[in-house]
Amino acid sequence: MIDWLTEVLAFDRVYWYLAIPFTVLLAIQLVATFVGIGGEGGLDGGEDGLDLGEDGDFEPGFQLFTVRNFITFFAVFGWAGITFSNAGLGQFATILLSTILGIIVLLIVSALFYFITKLADSGTMDIQRAKGVTGEVYLRIPAKRKGMGKVSIKLQGSLRELDAMTDEDDVITTGNMVVVKDVISNGILLVEKMNKEDA
Repeated sequence: MIDWLTEVLAFDRVYWYLAIPFTVLLAIQLVATFVGIGGEGGLDGGEDGLDLGEDGDFEPGFQLFTVRNFITFFAVFGWAGITFSNAGLGQFATILLSTILGIIVLLIVSALFYFITKLADSGTMDIQRAKGVTGEVYLRIPAKRKGMGKVSIKLQGSLRELDAMTDEDDVITTGNMVVVKDVISNGILLVEKMNKEDA
């Protein structure tokens, strides 16, 4: 009886040794993430969750083997093991169920971070990528930089309406196709009519 009790206590002790330190690390990691420290090179494993996108930029990728996921798995695994063991389940059942629960939570957390990162990245626009892009005049653009109009262009996978000026001698009216030649101060596009080069 005493040997059995010692074995059970040793079994539970392993779970406690995992649950407490990994829970502390998980709490630190969550605080760091919300404060903004856990980004690149932080506790979440840096850029090991990034893939190279079509346009040459790094984009968030769905990664399972990161420091963040490692910490999450063992925190959940530890507390689940303690719970199942105290509920009277056998050692094999406890190990199996706590492993399954740890993997499920790991997948959920990975998916949440992936989609949150995708949403954050989708709102970031690099205006310099507009150079050479063609678009359509949405609001007329006055000649010789005497005022601003707007153009609709597809930039980073999204249709955007951006301020534009031109060096053309004539007003570029709504509906004309233009090409972005440069990006001038305050993110204003410098455009010219497409048919100028085609003529």
